Amino acid sequence: MKRLALPLLFAPLLWACGTATGPALSAPPLSAGELLAAPTKLTIGGARLSAEAAPVLSAPLPCSGKSCAANFVVPVKLRASGDQSSLNLSSLKVTGVYVITEGGVWRSGVAAQDSRRCAAVLEDTNCLQAVGRGNADLSPHDAVQVVLTFRDPAGRSYQLRDSKAIVSGGH
Repeated sequence: MKRLALPLLFAPLLWACGTATGPALSAPPLSAGELLAAPTKLTIGGARLSAEAAPVLSAPLPCSGKSCAANFVVPVKLRASGDQSSLNLSSLKVTGVYVITEGGVWRSGVAAQDSRRCAAVLEDTNCLQAVGRGNADLSPHDAVQVVLTFRDPAGRSYQLRDSKAIVSGGH
């Protein structure tokens, strides 16, 4: 009986190790219309939330070799102003980053290690940052709309859109 109990104790640990290196996270598909309907300001619990995005294209496609590293990185910041005492930004979980382009909708999930409080700078004390990553066929200086999706502790989902973002990079 003891021999049977030992593998059962380690099974959750092995499962966790196997999923930690799994495929890149994906966000559920949403239409451009749904995403463009997302507000640019949102009030939750007395705090007024806004989003800031700074998409960066790191290398042009196509890339050489059998597999390419992600060439598109989309850091987003979720900022709160107003009555922050009733909203703990750390309790929010960014679940997806979407970029609306002329060619369609690019999307990425957000890994746990890619979502955290902003650096402890005075203007960023009420800020949460997250990063979406993947490949995209874009050009530097493209104007895009970035939408992030997030969930509160009660499981309610929200969408918030940056007013305007420009793709930078292309080295």
